[in-house]
Amino acid sequence: MPLGTTATIPLNSWYIAPPSGQTLLGAHTFDLTAGNLILLANGQSVSFTGSYAGAKAAYLLLNSSNTYSYYAGSIVGQVVLTFSDGTTQATDLTIGTNLREWRIGSGATVDSLSTTAGAAQVWTGSAQPGMGGGTAVIDMLSLPVATAGKTLTAVALNDTNTWGALNIQLAGLTVDFTAPTPTPTPTPTCTMNDHAGKVSATTAKNVPHCIATGKAGEKADVTKATTPTAPRSDD
Repeated sequence: MPLGTTATIPLNSWYIAPPSGQTLLGAHTFDLTAGNLILLANGQSVSFTGSYAGAKAAYLLLNSSNTYSYYAGSIVGQVVLTFSDGTTQATDLTIGTNLREWRIGSGATVDSLSTTAGAAQVWTGSAQPGMGGGTAVIDMLSLPVATAGKTLTAVALNDTNTWGALNIQLAGLTVDFTAPTPTPTPTPTCTMNDHAGKVSATTAKNVPHCIATGKAGEKADVTKATTPTAPRSDD
């Protein structure tokens, strides 16, 4: 799912040689063709809409910046999944549990994630020197849909933090769902052998793949009707 025009921060202005294009991260494909991320400050939010029948899970490439140690354990945001039946599923973003700093190893920021909170590192590289250099990561937050069979219609990311310089950054979003199976179109059956009353032949002429056969059948009837009968030997 492309992030759209809300994504304005070039990934390569923060990361050196970041992933790009249609790329596989954490066994899921993300559309990073635009090459930008979304940066949310205190109180900001972003939402994406669509229609995903049989949604199984949503996956977000998600980190924070300016994640100083005093934010550890704080709930700073929320992801809300909305379904076609009007129900929602919300997940809090907690520093050090399912959200952490993108530039790790500085010693002053929260660099760890819980191993049981659905977030994991899916890419590692280096930060641009102008951003402080050092090791840089991209994490993926996995949000399984609690009730099977629902149609996902929106994914919202909310920065609920109210103080300090912490930002939440979204680099990618994808949804795992079951595509509906198309209903096969039945093939019309041509019945070209009954020409006594011309009913079946006339009907068949209106079916595209029967047209050629229909003309051939009519020609056969004309030939049969106009061919003189040979005289009998006993006449």
